[in-house]
Amino acid sequence: MRRMTNSGLSLDWLTGQLSPLRPGFWLMLSFGLSGLALMAARFLPEKVVWRLRVGRWLLTPYLGLLVGGLSPRLLGLSDLDWVAGLELGVGLIFAIWLLLALVRTSLYREATPSDTPLPAARPLFARVVWAGAQELHWVFLRGAVWEMLLALPTPPTVPAYWAIWLASALALPGIFVQYRHISQRFSAGMLLITSAILFFYTRNFFLCWLLHASVELLLSTSQIPAQPSTQREVQR
Repeated sequence: MRRMTNSGLSLDWLTGQLSPLRPGFWLMLSFGLSGLALMAARFLPEKVVWRLRVGRWLLTPYLGLLVGGLSPRLLGLSDLDWVAGLELGVGLIFAIWLLLALVRTSLYREATPSDTPLPAARPLFARVVWAGAQELHWVFLRGAVWEMLLALPTPPTVPAYWAIWLASALALPGIFVQYRHISQRFSAGMLLITSAILFFYTRNFFLCWLLHASVELLLSTSQIPAQPSTQREVQR
């Protein structure tokens, strides 16, 4: 006998998401690996934690796509309209650059305790890889939630809209845990929202990666250089 809630969720739909051929399985796997990585981060050096996090972001969607549990189209990896995407995407990217450039000075003025310095900046290639891996993780969340909404007995009117913002809500706790400083959380959260808007209109992972990488390089979101401890010397 089929049971259905007022929101349209059915028992068949919930149990069906436990299959590796369904996106819900890969979302659960991603959350499980996230918890394991969080526990392991307490005992591993930061360099290893960085590689572990990037590997998790890349491995989960790759395996999901390989098995067939995720749709490359909903992740913005196939069936791309480059003409329309570039017309809208490039203009939006430049507007976001201008907006973030205006707040760049305030981000670098953040006062941080000298006993918890910000991490040193990583090389250019590492930042580009980081941006691509994190953006792939975000589009994975968007595409998986989107496909789950489409599989509902009564899908919402605009599933793409709801999927993008539900996925952003799922990504926010990771941003809070991953970054320790307010400026980093603020800029990463802004980047999450702006890339979500760009993805909603273009459905193009590669344009989102371009935005993500360029903002990482512009603001050094992940690795804002630590400020020299000259203020303490002056106070002394």
